[in-house]
Amino acid sequence: MTPRTKPKIHRRKKFTGRRHGRVHKRSTDLASSPKATDSRSSSLISRSKPPRSKAPSKSGILPDSEDPLEENIFERAAMPEGYVFVPKGDVYITRHCRTDTKTSNRVVYLIYDKAAKRTLGIRVPEEIYKNVSKLATSTAEKRASAVKVRDGTFITRGRELLRNVFPLMPNETLEIILNHAFLKGSGRVGRTSTTTDKRKATLAVEAHIRHNHTPYETLLASGLERCEARERVWPAVKAIKKAWEGSEEAKKFEMVLRPAHTDDDDACVVVSDDDDDACVIVSDDDIDNVVVLD
Repeated sequence: MTPRTKPKIHRRKKFTGRRHGRVHKRSTDLASSPKATDSRSSSLISRSKPPRSKAPSKSGILPDSEDPLEENIFERAAMPEGYVFVPKGDVYITRHCRTDTKTSNRVVYLIYDKAAKRTLGIRVPEEIYKNVSKLATSTAEKRASAVKVRDGTFITRGRELLRNVFPLMPNETLEIILNHAFLKGSGRVGRTSTTTDKRKATLAVEAHIRHNHTPYETLLASGLERCEARERVWPAVKAIKKAWEGSEEAKKFEMVLRPAHTDDDDACVVVSDDDDDACVIVSDDDIDNVVVLD
């Protein structure tokens, strides 16, 4: 009798899904693997992280205030209760608001921009600002008249200054220089307070001669550097300046005035400087045409 053999059982092979070099495991295997657990937990942790906050904005550093009744703050700072913002621009209102606030023993807030480089105005109590605004309106006409008188006095002093330093300068030229270099709010040399009056007059006259009676502007337009252009026209500037001064100082430079031999009908004089070996032809009519002959 032949022994009975056990029937073969064909078990299904586990499908590993080896396709294109990648192994696809069943979900049960993925769930049981330690790597899957770690990756799942890390993803949950990453999802639970709070969103990244924005980078802090770049702001300047406010300067320290030396006045106990003044405080420097940024414009984004909250407005103190009962205060209002007073922008820069009106000197009268700003000055009186600041003074009256300190007199009442309250703090004046000086407002800076984001970079802490420029002041925008001040914050003061609202009632003080209203009182100062009313006062400014009622005194506006009187203050304007006072400013006009003060400006007129300044112009008169400037005219006398130019005439004393340059007695031979034509009247027309004097008025042009006065209205240009001594103009209020121009920021030009005539308005500066950091130099002497004589120095102001000299610089103003030199600038006028350089720009109006020499080829300085043409030299700059041709591409010449500013310093070199100034050096080239300096003999003409110095000659005309000394001629307008008409003082004993001109003799130190051996300045000589004599008739010019020209075909021009207008009367001319030649201003020569032996030290510079230069000759300058200058017309009598406000010395409008200047030619430097090397």
